[in-house]
Amino acid sequence: MKSIPEEASEVVMAGKCPKCQNMVGSVRAEQINITNNAGNAFAGAAYTCPHCQTILSVTVDPFAFKNEIAIELMKRMRGGR
Repeated sequence: MKSIPEEASEVVMAGKCPKCQNMVGSVRAEQINITNNAGNAFAGAAYTCPHCQTILSVTVDPFAFKNEIAIELMKRMRGGR
């Protein structure tokens, strides 16, 4: 995993949690499953408040997504589908 440049890690754009009103300078990332209307499942990440665990955002897990793309590319390069 790439490390964040030191100068970038010093910049904190804190905001308040909408539930507990504590300042949030970092979040916890938790793995979740995301299912779309077609029933396809994806690895996801929920970003939660470190104080009260309220979900602040949900997105496709970028690491799992990157791995899935790499696996699919390797299959196609080998002639599979």
